[in-house]
Parts: sequence; structure tokens; C-alpha cells
Amino acid sequence: MLRFLYCLFFILVLIFGMFRPSTAEESSRDTQLTKAEKYFLQQHWPNSIPPQGKPPRSFSQLEASLDPQACGSCHQQQFDDWRTSLHSQTMGPGVLGQLVDMVKTDPATTAMCWRCHTPLMEQQSVLPGESAEAVTWKNNPVFDRKLQHQGLVCAGCHVRNNQRFGPPRKSTPEITGKIDKHLPHNGFIAETAFSKSAFCSGCHQFGPDDYSLNGKPIENTYNEWLASEYSEKGVQCQDCHMPGRRHLWRGIHDPDTVKKGVSISVDPVRKISRSGELVEATIIVANTGTGHYFPTYLTPKVFIRAYLMDNRGEILDETVQEAIIGREVDLGLTEELYDTRIPSGDSLSVLYKEQLPQNGLSMKVEVVVEPDHFYERFYESVLEGKEKGPGRELLEHALEDARNSVFRIYEQVFLLSEIVSVKENKLAIKDPKEDEIELNTVKKQQKSANDPGTNSGYLDWNDKAIDWYEYEEGMALASETGKPLLFIIFAQWCPTCHAYKKIFAEQSIVELSKKFIMVRTDFDERQDLSVKYNVDGEYVPRTFLMVPDGKIMQSIYPRSKQPKFFLSANNPRGFLELMQAALLENIKQTANH
Repeated sequence: MLRFLYCLFFILVLIFGMFRPSTAEESSRDTQLTKAEKYFLQQHWPNSIPPQGKPPRSFSQLEASLDPQACGSCHQQQFDDWRTSLHSQTMGPGVLGQLVDMVKTDPATTAMCWRCHTPLMEQQSVLPGESAEAVTWKNNPVFDRKLQHQGLVCAGCHVRNNQRFGPPRKSTPEITGKIDKHLPHNGFIAETAFSKSAFCSGCHQFGPDDYSLNGKPIENTYNEWLASEYSEKGVQCQDCHMPGRRHLWRGIHDPDTVKKGVSISVDPVRKISRSGELVEATIIVANTGTGHYFPTYLTPKVFIRAYLMDNRGEILDETVQEAIIGREVDLGLTEELYDTRIPSGDSLSVLYKEQLPQNGLSMKVEVVVEPDHFYERFYESVLEGKEKGPGRELLEHALEDARNSVFRIYEQVFLLSEIVSVKENKLAIKDPKEDEIELNTVKKQQKSANDPGTNSGYLDWNDKAIDWYEYEEGMALASETGKPLLFIIFAQWCPTCHAYKKIFAEQSIVELSKKFIMVRTDFDERQDLSVKYNVDGEYVPRTFLMVPDGKIMQSIYPRSKQPKFFLSANNPRGFLELMQAALLENIKQTANH
């Protein structure tokens, strides 16, 4: 069952939605559409595009062909553009690697995927047939395997019943209907709906009754556009993704397109230059150039990273801090874990705070886009249990493509003499409306953390909201419930440990903690446990994420980070990300057993 959900989720959101909602129903909310345009879209995008049938006798073999290369014999620019686009890859190795087996075992689900990935009936290898008792499946006599593997081809948008459709000519935008019937393939029918966002909504928008999480459809791009000022101003999807009618459809995988969609700035406050001071910088990412959320899908993630470097350019690993822009759901598609995406016209502020450990350092800020962040984890999970064969080979190729899709859209180095001095080590999403944390508050916290007279009893880690257990009790409870563990070895004299109370005051972490068995133990009181978990040193704090049998989830920790199990006390996002990874790892290991 779990593996089925993995496959289902992947196909759901690779490029388009799994179900094609009624385009007329979705477009009815677009007040810019005429009645004629709404009617055309309803007819043009049925749930399944019927076979073209026999071409007219007057058609040559070239005119009758649905192969994109045939279209390219006259429309060379469009064909060259399409070959570089994601539309030509909707049946790439990731989708094809699953459907090659799924079509035999679950043709109904496969057919739902085809509706957007290969919408022409000529691209679908099996057809539903009715028997007296149930739906049966039969081989499609007009199936063209080559055409299927080319994804969303020209005919998917432009050909119905052997008739060609398209937007009005640039030179005569007012002329619609049948045009130049004496040209090849009897000319074409000009429809203004081709230049409206609603034309794209059939695959880029789930309907009101389709799958949603936290009240938001899995695929919601068209609605996001409708809610933006772009819709009010009449700026259509095609204006950005098909500029000059180019058939490029560039998006989150294209660095230039992403750079045009956002504005990034770093706002230092005042200068410092001394060791022991604390550094602050505000990183602002604004969605200034996209008519939908940034990013719009579940699958990409955008990482904002800041860290200190020495004069040789070596990164001080303990200073690396990170915030994430994206929508995270569990692999079972049952829960939205967080959503930090930026609506059109809005912005996100991230605050970097770090104590300067030595002189001669600089700070680097970078923004990295991982268009296929979800796919990496997905492919790795599926490949663990997949036998050798064509499907496995295709998915291995898809995994490599996903790993190679990462790119950087911002990179800037600041000399520390040119940036700010502040209070403590922290990277957190900051509400622009909130006042800056006062320096004297931080000083009181630091004084308290280093004052032996205030260190009696356990630290205040939001005990009222989070159930903390002693080691043995927690281990037994994890074994009984099957929940993963979060285990912290701390010390009363450790300032970082005292600062953890902020982490566990974060509401998102409080909610996520309910899915874990939360365990903590004092370094000085339980030397036996400190020795037992001396994996890479006896430092504090050490934070271990474990499966219910007590084994550490080594794979979810960054490979290059040293010390490996030290987590910044002032990086709630880092904690959140690691806890989410632990939940997914626990699900995966449970499924494998």
C-alpha cells in the first residue's frame, strides 16, 4: 500500500495534476473569458481526447501525422522550442519508469496519469471496455508507442478530429474561426482561448472536489493566479511562460526564469570587526515576478543559506544556517507538514545571527533551488524495493536527473567589517511586522545560562506542551508504539542547551513532537549513556533521531557536517527539517519490514 502511495503521489505532481477537472468549471471564475471561450475550452479539454479517426483523403502522409517532427517541417521554431521544454518530457524516465509496470497491474490509475502526461488516445496503450460485471481493459488498436514516449506533443493542444486549432495570427488578432482552408491540413481554426490562462488550467489546477491538504488543492496554480494582481491586470500564463509565443514553458527548472521571478536582498545593519561579537543580517526573498506562489508545486524547495568563512574560503560548518521555502507533505500524502511558499507580490524575511568565533572572517549568503527536491527522496525510496528491469533502469536515470537539477540563483560574500553586530546565533523565519528582539533580553538569557545558581533541575524546554521521557521509559514506549525517537544528551552548564527552550517553543515543532517519543538525559547524570552514544565525540548537546528499536537514523544527517549530531539551538527550521526527514525514514523502514 505504501509503495502505491509513493507512485501515486509522484505521478500526481510531476508536472501536471493527475485528474483533469472540468476546464469550463475552473475557468468560470475567470471573468476575463467570454462565453465563447468558456464553451470552446469545455469542448477542447474533455477528460479523454478521442482518437482522431481517419484523416481526410486530401491529406498527405505528412498532414495526417501526429508526430511533432511532422509539425516541425513547417513550424520549425515551435518544434525546436518544444524539444527543449518539459512538455516534451512528460513521459520522461521518472513517469515512464513507473507506468511501464503499473499499466499491467493497475491500468485504471495509469489511465488517469495519461490524461495530462499523454492526453491523446493514440498515446495510450490500453482502453477501458465494459463487460457485464466490471470494467475491463483491452489493447488500443491505434496506440503509437513512439508518440507516447514524446510526452505532451503538439497535437495534444492543437489537433482535434484531424482539425488544427491555434490562436489568431499576430497580424490579425481580431480574426477568429476558420482561416486559410486552402493551406496544408485545411488551414486552422483560430480561437482566442489559446492565449488565456484558463487554457492551461485543465492540467495545472485541481477541481474543488479533487485531493487537497490543509484546505489547499495539491495542484493550485490557476487559483493562485486568479488571486494575484496578474489576473486583475490581464497578464496571462502565456505572457511569462510562452513569451512571443515561444513554445518554451520555462519554469522552476530554469535559472533565468527563476531569477526573473524573485528579488533577493541582504540588509546588514551596522559594522563590526571583533572576535566575540555577534553578526546579524536580514535576507529578504520577494516574489516580484511570478503570478502564482513561489514555488507553486509541492516538489521544489528553495534553500536560503548563510554561513561564515575564513580567509581561505573554508566554511565554518557550525555556522551554517538554513531556511526553506516550499510546501512539504508526507510521502503518504496524508498531511501537510509546513508551507512557507511566498504568494505573488509578497516576501519572506530570514534573520541570520551568529557569534563571530575569530577575526578575519566573511559571511556568505546563497539561495539554492532544488526543483526536484521531493523526487530525490521518492526515487531513493522506490528503488530500495524495486527489482531489476526496465522500470528500475528508468528510475535510476530519473534519480540522477533529479540530483543534477540543483542550481544557485543568488551568491554574495560580505566582509564582516561591513555587516552587523547583534545578539545570538539564530536563523528563523521572521514576521516583518514583529519588532526586533531586544539585546538586553538576550544578555539576560546568556547570563542565566552561565549562572550556576539558576541551573537547578531540568531546563525549561516547553515541558507543559511536550511530553519528555527518561531514556529507558522512552525506549520502551517507542518499541510499543512504533514511533521514532528524538533523543537529546544535554548538560546544565551548557549555554546552547539552555537556548533549546526556544526551539521547543516553536508551534510547528510542538505539533510535530506528538509524532515522536521525546527523550532527554543529563550528560553528568548518565555518563553510561554519554559513552554509549559517543558516536563522534562527547560534546553537548547531541541530538539523535532514532527508529523505534533505538538505531540512529544516520542517513538523514548531512554527511559533511562535523560534529554530526550537533544542532544549532537557534535554528528551528533545521530541527523541523530533520524531524520531518526522520518521520519519512521511519515510514520507509516500517514499510520495508
